[in-house]
Amino acid sequence: MEVRAATFRDMKKLSDLSVSLGNVPFMLGQCLASLLIEEDEIAGFAAVQSAWHAAGSWVKEEHRKQGHTYELRNCLDTELRRLGIKVYFAIPGNDFEKTLFAKYGHTTEHTVQVRHL
Repeated sequence: MEVRAATFRDMKKLSDLSVSLGNVPFMLGQCLASLLIEEDEIAGFAAVQSAWHAAGSWVKEEHRKQGHTYELRNCLDTELRRLGIKVYFAIPGNDFEKTLFAKYGHTTEHTVQVRHL
């Protein structure tokens, strides 16, 4: 058995395997993985994928409640899609922030663990 870093060429096959196992697909150029190889077959893997964090939003008080926040989010989401970024996340500090993030489109909630290297 051999453990090695996945190459760019490995990623499509690895992504398909990940999806077949119920995991997320891997975005080329945004994912790194290590492979456990046995007789030229993938016997295991560990992967990380870059994630985009919602870093904030703001509109001057006199311009609020006029739809500008939706326009800003729509423009941002369009640019993210253009770049092939399909997911971004928020870590709300309170219920207001949680509600605010959710009001702009479909969200899912998950517990997040952070690994420090």
